[in-house]
This record gives sequence, structure tokens and C-alpha cells, in this order.
Amino acid sequence: MIQLGKTNKLKVLKVDGDLVTFDAEEFGKVTATNDDLLIRYKEGEVADVFLYPESDIVKASIGSPYAELGEFAKLRVVAKTKIGVFFDWGIAKDLFCPFMEQKTEPELNHYYLVYIYLDEATNRIAASTKIEKFFSDEIPELEEGQDVNILVINKSQIGYNVVVENKYHGLLYDNEVFTELKPGQKLQAVIKKIREDNKIDLRLYKNDHKDIQNFENMIIDYLRLHNGKMNLNDESDPEVIYKVFGISKKNFKKALGALYRKGIIDLKEKNVKLL
Repeated sequence: MIQLGKTNKLKVLKVDGDLVTFDAEEFGKVTATNDDLLIRYKEGEVADVFLYPESDIVKASIGSPYAELGEFAKLRVVAKTKIGVFFDWGIAKDLFCPFMEQKTEPELNHYYLVYIYLDEATNRIAASTKIEKFFSDEIPELEEGQDVNILVINKSQIGYNVVVENKYHGLLYDNEVFTELKPGQKLQAVIKKIREDNKIDLRLYKNDHKDIQNFENMIIDYLRLHNGKMNLNDESDPEVIYKVFGISKKNFKKALGALYRKGIIDLKEKNVKLL
């Protein structure tokens, strides 16, 4: 089924120089410019094509934008006009954000978190920096203990506000974070609790047996890629450990201890060695 505002698999109908015509099924034929000097399409082939409404017509762009309709993303302002600003979203046509959808006045070449929505009045895809109003207020179709994808919004007094599964408002507490997170950063987290207000409390890891096994495998893989040695040990700086492995020092020490007891690594010297 063809979806507007999304990337679709479309069949090539005709190639005329850099212009490629695709079969968009119920939306008819659409033509896009092939700006890739390496890829040359042939009739009958299937390609990824982003389709978007432009008032009463459907336009196409080969490939995918940085984010699609109904998604949150961190984008850069590339133009300011009397009617609003435009963001670079990875295709030739920039993404418009009207004044009424601006939380604060965006600055040129700065990055902002936006939500990509359909402006029903104009039937055009647009951006809003007022992202909070697009969070779902429905009961989350998620469970405690479930792994989820999150997008960091900003730092709060008790942790980080995040978007959970591109739909819900979540909170990652300070005691679950071991390094500074940046707005727009994408991570995996675990649902700690779904609150009565439908907001979601999160943590980065379950800290269970399965997690520790994963951390062990990460360390083994790292050692194999570095000739069986690494300078990191249980006395290393937590920030350095997190930068390399993305885990806390506490979990790093647990994994090292487990590997040592299994006879897989040697901890007698400052350098950890793979046996």
C-alpha cells in the first residue's frame, strides 16, 4: 500500500536522462530527478521513493529524508523568511515550519527538535518545534521491562525528557545515566514504570543476567579487535568506559568479574588481556 509522507518501493516505468518516472499505483505516475551520479536506474527496477503531498498533487524524491511524516527528528535551519523557517530534512525540498508552530524563534544553521506533521489546511508536510503537543495521551501500548527506542529531548532537574517509540513522553532519571546526553541523541532503553499520567519512566539497562552477558560479549569483541588487550580496567574513569562501551562502570566491573571467573580474561595487570 502506497503511503504519502513515507518511503515506498516503486517500480521504474521510464528513464529519460536524470528524470525517472515511477508507478505510484493509486497516485498515478510520479517523476523524480536522479541526483546520484553512481546509481543508474532501468525500467522494471524497484527503488526507494519518498512521496509527499504538495497541495493537490503528489511529488516524489528518490531515497529517504532524515525523518518522515509522524516522526520526531533533530534538523538544521537552512533559511528564514517572513512567513517562517525552513529545515534541511535530507531531500531537495526543504521542510517548512510556520511561525505559529515555533516554540522560540529558530536561528539560522542551528539544530532543533521538530515533529513532522501534515498541515491539513494546505495539504503539505510541515514541521513544528512545539513537539510536546504531539505526544500521545493514550495509554501506552507497551509493557514494563520492554526494550524501547528513545530520542532525547532535553535535560530536566531530575533527568532527561525523551520521546519513547516516536509517540510517548518519557523520563530517563539521572541515576540511570552515566554520561551527558544530547538533544536528538537516539538510544535504547528499558521501561521501568508506566505512570498513571501515561508518562513512562525509563532506565538504560535491565541490569539482569542477560544484560551482563551482552556486556561480556561487547568486551570480548573489543579485545579481539585490539589484539587481545585493552587499557580499560575496573579502575578506569566512568566517562571513558561509557564512551567506549555505552555502559556504567558498575556494569563494566560486573562483566569483567564474570569473564575473569570464567577464565576468559586476565586481570592481574593494568591491561586486560584475552586468554
